[in-house]
Amino acid sequence: MAQLTPSRALNLRAVLLLFAALTLPVSGQGLPDLGDASSASLSEQQEKTIGNRIMREVRTDPAYLDDPEVTDYIRSLGNRLLASSENPRTGLEFFMVNDEQINAFALVGGHIGIHTGLFALTQSEAELAGVVAHEIAHITQRHQARSIHGQRSSQWTSLAALALAVLASRSSSSQSGQITEAALASASALAIQSQLDYTREHEREADRVGLVTLERAGLDPRGMSAFFERMLRANRLAEFKSAPSYLRTHPLTIERIADMQDRIERMPSRLVPDSFDYRIARARVRASIGSATEAVKAANLQLEDKTVVRLREDVYQLAVAQRRAREFDAAWKTLAPLREGPGARQPAFELLAARLETDLGKQDDALATYKAALATSPNYRALVYGRLELLLDRGRPREVLSDLEERLRNVSDDWRLYEIQARAYEAVGNNVARHRAQAEAFYRRGNLGAAVDQLELASKQKGSNFYESSIVESRLRELRTLLETEREAEKAMKIS
Repeated sequence: MAQLTPSRALNLRAVLLLFAALTLPVSGQGLPDLGDASSASLSEQQEKTIGNRIMREVRTDPAYLDDPEVTDYIRSLGNRLLASSENPRTGLEFFMVNDEQINAFALVGGHIGIHTGLFALTQSEAELAGVVAHEIAHITQRHQARSIHGQRSSQWTSLAALALAVLASRSSSSQSGQITEAALASASALAIQSQLDYTREHEREADRVGLVTLERAGLDPRGMSAFFERMLRANRLAEFKSAPSYLRTHPLTIERIADMQDRIERMPSRLVPDSFDYRIARARVRASIGSATEAVKAANLQLEDKTVVRLREDVYQLAVAQRRAREFDAAWKTLAPLREGPGARQPAFELLAARLETDLGKQDDALATYKAALATSPNYRALVYGRLELLLDRGRPREVLSDLEERLRNVSDDWRLYEIQARAYEAVGNNVARHRAQAEAFYRRGNLGAAVDQLELASKQKGSNFYESSIVESRLRELRTLLETEREAEKAMKIS
């Protein structure tokens, strides 16, 4: 058996641990007593409990893409579409998966993942938005919960386990089958597949709802049909095993495409240009595909095809790829023209400039670039992180703490800021504050257990004053209560 590669799929141990943690007590026939058909559906709270538990493990997997520039864009697009949907709701999470497979998926509990391979393939923002809108519809219409409605032999654990293994099972990598088989060894493969693969009725409903969402959000609905048509053509030219992953989990038919086109013809005609944020995010994603050498070659070939106009995002893509290949001087030369002229000081360009200055040993210049860029783009997360981390590397933790004191008053839900704060407190020798900050980082990443552990460590530190101790004890009581509530919710899901 080939060795399992964690960078291509979710950590197997995490899959098995979650499967064991959520196993339901069963009746004498080996199946849970689910009562009548309506009780077989997951409630929204149960979906949320399972989803949060899944995402806790997903965020620790190497395949989870933690690029603030790309993530901020996909979240912004997702929230824009969500606000325009037929059933708007809050609390959905949009995230990126660093995988070249052409895929996207919706997890139970309101989590939508987009593979970098799919993002890179899109030719317009409307195409990407069409896929996201389709996945949003699967969640807002509660297709996963509805798919197990009335299935008396289905276990919620099967749904949770397969959802957690989704990065493996929906990848066509050589090891994905082994990982999925191991993760789901105690479940019925056919029953599980029927729970996650949407029915034709669900797919048509997601198409209809997604198209309406696109139109309401001011985007071109034709993007959805254009992307799916391209996927359908790709399927015709390939054997099933080598077809895009998205087609295997969202089977397309000519009838579905025709139905989309019929609905689009009844909508107002609209030509919407791609946003600059989309073009920059796609350029970053494309620069990450393949090896560093391959990424540079692909970017150069793309520019060679543009004989008249060199698009800014294409030049930026080359500079990002060159930095990835550690061609720092070449990347600086490529980037330089983008930083000149009216409207040139885009935060993405300035961030890349500051990173290159750091790479070239010009840390003071980099700090000056960060400062100037943040003056015009104070909320650009990647700029904030870059400057604070460089200050830490330069041995200036007190400046970091001073900046964060003000910043965290306005942005209190950013786990990475708390992690940087924890590092800064560690550098100045304040271990109580260090553990408190790390606890807040864990809490915002959905890991209540780890957050409580950090606060317990803080409470045991010597030398803290009464005020610090009171804050720690108060927060510890609060998070212990939340952790107990979470555990009770999980117990309530187990049906004897």
